Amino acid sequence: MRSPPSHPLCVFGPWKRLAACWPLLLPVQVAAQEWGTLTGTVVGADSIPLADARIQVAGTGPTVASDRDGHFVLARVSPGTHVVEVRLLGYVGVLQRVEVGRGETVAVHIVLTLAPLPLAGVAVEAEAARLPAMRGFEERRAAGGGHFFNRAEIARMQPRVFTDVLRRVPGVQIQSVSGPFGPSDVIRMARTTGISGARACPVLFYVNGTPFPVTSDISINQYIVPEDVVAVEVYSGASQIPSQFQSNLLNARCGVIVIWTRVGNETDTSPPRP
Repeated sequence: MRSPPSHPLCVFGPWKRLAACWPLLLPVQVAAQEWGTLTGTVVGADSIPLADARIQVAGTGPTVASDRDGHFVLARVSPGTHVVEVRLLGYVGVLQRVEVGRGETVAVHIVLTLAPLPLAGVAVEAEAARLPAMRGFEERRAAGGGHFFNRAEIARMQPRVFTDVLRRVPGVQIQSVSGPFGPSDVIRMARTTGISGARACPVLFYVNGTPFPVTSDISINQYIVPEDVVAVEVYSGASQIPSQFQSNLLNARCGVIVIWTRVGNETDTSPPRP
């Protein structure tokens, strides 16, 4: 009787061959268990499912579309902290932070709101209107205590990536680290703590007034591009940070960077600084 063919790395014999082959099979099984899965539903403010929304783990891999019931599945998501980016024409884009464990399936529920429709312009003789967020920005700028850049000032810098806007701010350190998607620029604040001397202190980001935690090995450049930014506020220490951006839970004591971006078809109309 002919014996069964053996793997070139397996030992002959019915039991020895099987035992010797197990080490070859186990790494494949373990590797498959490393990935997580993101599944969810995209709906409008009226809870009606939205089809054809584009969903992606920001800064990585493929984009999928929601089906007619608003459902979507993103497979092979690496374990860790991620930001899910959801966009649909006519709606305000959403960035949502998620935690994915090894072999875990995480369900998310995304609610999109309609973007404001542009209206025909009307010529008037009056001071240029400002976005609501820009009114607060200019009030805090007038009060002092931080470093501020509006859209016109950012444009004059001609930044290639968002972190280029921060290079001229005293106390801000831009460090290059090795991240999951290659070299990344991460932001730290230079602080002095007792006899230990100066040390790098991670900052807390806010995007459009909402805390936006960024992991230590992923750059804010993965999520924000200069073309979308209408204003930036930089507070290098706890004493400078306005009350609405204080967060002990999210470690705001090292400093806060507040980023204001375009929403829908809005544009920044704040006047340039002299």
